[in-house]
Amino acid sequence: MQCYCGSAKEFSLCCLPLISGQAKAEHCEQLMRSRYSAYCHRNIHYLHQTYHPSKQAANSLASLAVFADSSHFIKLTILSSEQTASEGYVSFSVRYIQQSTLYEFTERSRFVYDKSWYYIDGILDDKAPVKIGRNELCPCGGAKKFKHCVVHRLSGN
Repeated sequence: MQCYCGSAKEFSLCCLPLISGQAKAEHCEQLMRSRYSAYCHRNIHYLHQTYHPSKQAANSLASLAVFADSSHFIKLTILSSEQTASEGYVSFSVRYIQQSTLYEFTERSRFVYDKSWYYIDGILDDKAPVKIGRNELCPCGGAKKFKHCVVHRLSGN
């Protein structure tokens, strides 16, 4: 199966080793991609542990689970990535569906390195949500109408 992060690599060779704890991110972009894949895979513990420790209390497992469980993630696009030895920034856009509504946002995320890469915060630019009509093509990229899309129905959204 191709990785959720859009790298064109197999999930088992791309983000899964990081999410499963078998490997650590070597770059902030790699951590960002694995966090997106963790949202798709609904691995809340990985998301929580990759927040910087100073941010973990404000981002509870329960709140992460509510967002991940109510969202069907469609696409990640990396816009830019830069890092030094101790800090990095990744700009990206994400598309996802919640309750028949398409959401898209762009973020410039900040990461810090302290024996591992951690997500610390980001500057978010939300776009206006778009209600998806049942007879419109599903925004997942398939050729089916939204009401018939298997990807959409399997996600429960």
